[in-house]
Amino acid sequence: MLRKREVELSELAESIANYYCPEGLVDPAVIAKKIDIPYSYGDYGDAFDGLIEQENGSFHIFINNRNNFADHPRSRFTFAHELGHYFIDEHRQALLKGKTPSHPSFTNFSSKNPVELEADHFAASLLLPESRVKNDCFKKRFNFKLISDLSSKYQTSVTATVLKLMTIDKHPIMLVCSESGRVKWFKYSHDFPFKWLKKPQGVVPRNTLAGAYFSSKEKFDDELPITANDWFENVWDRDISRQFFEKCIYSDRHNFVLSIIWEN
Repeated sequence: MLRKREVELSELAESIANYYCPEGLVDPAVIAKKIDIPYSYGDYGDAFDGLIEQENGSFHIFINNRNNFADHPRSRFTFAHELGHYFIDEHRQALLKGKTPSHPSFTNFSSKNPVELEADHFAASLLLPESRVKNDCFKKRFNFKLISDLSSKYQTSVTATVLKLMTIDKHPIMLVCSESGRVKWFKYSHDFPFKWLKKPQGVVPRNTLAGAYFSSKEKFDDELPITANDWFENVWDRDISRQFFEKCIYSDRHNFVLSIIWEN
């Protein structure tokens, strides 16, 4: 997504957050009620995470909370994502014109569909309004505790929180999602110094915290130093020992690791 479009969507989402939820936590359900969009929570299996449906100019949002409560960070993000399809003018017009009378979404951050990427960005910006987040970050050192504190305050997942931080130039960050020893997707802030992972045939590099988990199930509770040459491809000789931090979030059930990487 172009930087200009990111800014536009961020400003749109923040204006909506400030208008409908000017203080405290941004609640997607409150916003939906105020704009007269009914919604339903339910167990919809694997059909979708969220769905916005349009019929005769009226909208309805469905939230799949099969494993979560309504106020769970994932459910909140899914709800905000579906609101994005309504508030983003191009998305709403497509629904109204019948191009997509119902729009199922999967909020797993791996989509390459521009429409889904825009709704994801809107959702993160709605739940984490930029000016509020910047105020919370003011003069604070960037580390995982800052991410964790923001995630707790705004009731958002670590992934959504980092994705928002990527767009406000707080600190250059990269996110790498790995599953069963292979890189599933990765994203980085515009100012992150390296753009390519060292991943022959998609395999997670061994000399990383994520690599240690997949090779021996070793876990690390803390953020630990790594070098540019551990994760990244096309590193100049002068940058081989350039130091970064890696912090991992693990899921044994899904054989999954989320790596947050930032420069020391």
